[in-house]
Amino acid sequence: MNFKHHVTSSITIADQPTAEDLLDCKYEGYVGVVNLRNDGEPEQPLSTSAEGDRVRAVGLEYQHYGVGGKPLSDPGVAEVCDFIDRLAAGEGKVLVHCRKGPRAAALVLIQQARANHWTAAEALEKGPAMGLQVDGPLRAMVVDYLEKRR
Repeated sequence: MNFKHHVTSSITIADQPTAEDLLDCKYEGYVGVVNLRNDGEPEQPLSTSAEGDRVRAVGLEYQHYGVGGKPLSDPGVAEVCDFIDRLAAGEGKVLVHCRKGPRAAALVLIQQARANHWTAAEALEKGPAMGLQVDGPLRAMVVDYLEKRR
């Protein structure tokens, strides 16, 4: 991974990990991986299902939710947030990744807003201090998602 940012002691966002990075996660105390990529994206060493197989093979839990140009769906985002919340509440860490990191920042910002009962405005205000800066279409997706769930 070229980009790895610890948002909290138990949640890390990153760019695309390699198969070796996924093995390293096990030894770094991670207990789960969230993949926000869609199959067929550039610079994708493993399909989403192959990544899931690799993650589970090293003993970690895996969650896939492809984030792209479509609006975020409530069931998909809720599953990701619940996955992060459940694993982060334990002793381990969760790695949330996409191709370069922005989608991971957006979904973790939503997770943090949900966990802390922040409005969309509060999330956008507090996010940058946590390294969760979202801009452009991702910012609009985060705001839209959070405002619809108030």
